Amino acid sequence: MKPLIVSILLCLLYTWATAQHIQHDLPDTIDAAGYYLFYLHGGVVTNKGDNAINDPVPQFGPYQYSRILDTLRAHGFYIISERRFPGVDDSVYARKIVQQIDTLLKANVLARDIILVGASAGTDIVLQVSVLLKNPQMKYVIMGGCWPNEYKTWLTMPLKGRFLSIIESNDPHGTCNKIFETHKEIKDHHEIKLETGLSHGFLYKPYAAWVNPLVQWFQIYAAGYRARTPALIDGH
Repeated sequence: MKPLIVSILLCLLYTWATAQHIQHDLPDTIDAAGYYLFYLHGGVVTNKGDNAINDPVPQFGPYQYSRILDTLRAHGFYIISERRFPGVDDSVYARKIVQQIDTLLKANVLARDIILVGASAGTDIVLQVSVLLKNPQMKYVIMGGCWPNEYKTWLTMPLKGRFLSIIESNDPHGTCNKIFETHKEIKDHHEIKLETGLSHGFLYKPYAAWVNPLVQWFQIYAAGYRARTPALIDGH
C-alpha cells in the first residue's frame, strides 16, 4: 500500500509542478528574469483535442500536445498555450497573445527572453503576431506551416522579428524561405530541414530533431539561458 501512496503523491507533485509553468494565460506573478514560450498547436488539436489522431494520416500517431508542452517546460520555459476551438478566427488568438506579450514587456521581461512557436496551423497565428507587434527583437519559430500557395499571403505582409523555420524534407508543407526572401529588412532568418522520414508527423511529438535546434537557437539571444536535456524527448 505504501508504494502505491508514494506513487500517487509523486504524480500529484508532478502535476502541480507542471501546472506552475504551463498555463493558458500569464502567471499571476510575472518573473522578469524568466523565459516565456508561447506554443500554438496544429489544427488536429483544434478539432479533436489532446492526443488526437488525424484520420487521413493515422500513421502520424496521436498529436501529443500535453507531452510537447511538458518537454518544452522541462527546458526551463514558462509555457503559455491555449487550445484553440473551431469557428474562432485566428486573429482573435493573435490579438490576445500580443496583449500578453505587451504585459510581459511592461513587467520588464526582455523581448529576447520571449519566443513564439507555431506548429502547422499555428504558424499563421505566429506570423500575425509578428505583424502586430512590430518588434525586431522578438523570436518566432514556424514548423511545417508553409503549404504551397497558401504561404503567399505573407509575401507582402510587414513581418518583424527573428525567425527560425523547421521543415521536414518529405513533408508536403514545404520551405518557408520565399516568405523571408521578399522581406529584405529581416536580417535574421534561418531554416532547418530535417531528415526524419516522418513527413508532417515530425511535429506530432516532442522529437529531439526539432526540440533541440529550437532551444539552441533561443539560447543564442537569451542571456543566461542554458538548454537542458529532459528525458521526455523521443528519438530522431
